[in-house]
Amino acid sequence: MKKILAPVVGTLGAGVIILSGISNFTDADNPFSSSYSSSASDASPLTTPSSKTNTTNIPDVKTLGLVAINYKLFHLDQLASNQIAFWIEDDQGHYVKTLRASSFTAGGGYKIRPDALPEWRKISNWSKASKAEVERVKLPEQGTGNHVIYWDCTDASGKAVKPGTYIYKAEGNIYWQNRVIFTGKLTIGKKNAKSTAQVVYKPADARSHGVLLENVHAGFDSGKSIAAVKQDPATRTQGS
Repeated sequence: MKKILAPVVGTLGAGVIILSGISNFTDADNPFSSSYSSSASDASPLTTPSSKTNTTNIPDVKTLGLVAINYKLFHLDQLASNQIAFWIEDDQGHYVKTLRASSFTAGGGYKIRPDALPEWRKISNWSKASKAEVERVKLPEQGTGNHVIYWDCTDASGKAVKPGTYIYKAEGNIYWQNRVIFTGKLTIGKKNAKSTAQVVYKPADARSHGVLLENVHAGFDSGKSIAAVKQDPATRTQGS
């Protein structure tokens, strides 16, 4: 059957659907779909939740501690938007690990929308990512409001990283190629630490198309285990 790319009117963050009977990207699994909750409580950086903790993908290695990256998410009611990715680099700018990324882009949506999260995809060499890695990072639906993503101080292979200064980054597609990039540095070791990320819009007037992310900041808690916090589960379907 011939594949047809058609705009998705009213679908948030997708832009196109492949109409081939094989691959359909629907907003049902979109991390930023219109089914988001209008109320969201602030996410405390390193507070152990009262609900049952998530033990999925917890490494069986001892690490330096736990980093919590906090951010405020908005929902943009427009096409080719609402895609975000969070990752870690070392202080030399070398890739360490992807923490989470929107399910549409992480699951292969960039093949039909190359504008999606280009900086993250390039440094992570995401086109070569294994199926297991894709499933590990695919970000589930989140409502507008404050959220937190955790880094357990391991690299992409699951090995504990050494003490030192690391860079945390967040990239977001606001509207087609218009993006926002947050960059922050955090020193991890024996002492707790905090950091606030700096923001850059690409191009400079990208903010005129809306605000997707703001107030990105991080905290390191020495000796804390990721088993002590609740995380959003990775999605099992490829959303838009």
